[in-house]
Amino acid sequence: MAAAEPSSALERWALWANLVLPGSGMILVGALASGLLGGLVFAVCANFALAAVLLVPDDFSATAQALAIGTAAGAYVGAQVRCAGCVRAWRAQASERARRRLLWQSQELLDRGDAAQAAALLRPLVDEAPDDLLVTYRLAQALTVAGDVPGARAAWQQLRQLDCHGLYKQQILDGARLLGGL
Repeated sequence: MAAAEPSSALERWALWANLVLPGSGMILVGALASGLLGGLVFAVCANFALAAVLLVPDDFSATAQALAIGTAAGAYVGAQVRCAGCVRAWRAQASERARRRLLWQSQELLDRGDAAQAAALLRPLVDEAPDDLLVTYRLAQALTVAGDVPGARAAWQQLRQLDCHGLYKQQILDGARLLGGL
């Protein structure tokens, strides 16, 4: 998957805040230790560079001054790279929480007998992750109960193709029997 632009306001705020105050963006997305450590490392390096270049330049050689500036710049860039990683991890966790919530809601809808609504809830998940066994299985269940025979057959066939380890072998056979074959 290619690098995507930040999709939520929190992601954008985290990236912008981290540009202004290294470490703060990581803290915004819940990576407290990384944020504090990144901010602390940058602050120490930047203060050393300021002291070496502006406050007491006569006490430092040109090489030490360049090294101090380079270290501060490296700490800043490192904080930005780490923030981007933290934002990606936060995005993946948010996506997984949304997946779990939708799977839970679809199961509740199936339990109440509203299979059409459960299928409608699951379709975006299948589009987002077409190789997700559980989501494909739940969609096949919902379409079967809803009476959408062509859609259910397609979902069961997709599940059969994805299930290379036979985890859903019996469910696929039961689905085929209910639909009169796949």
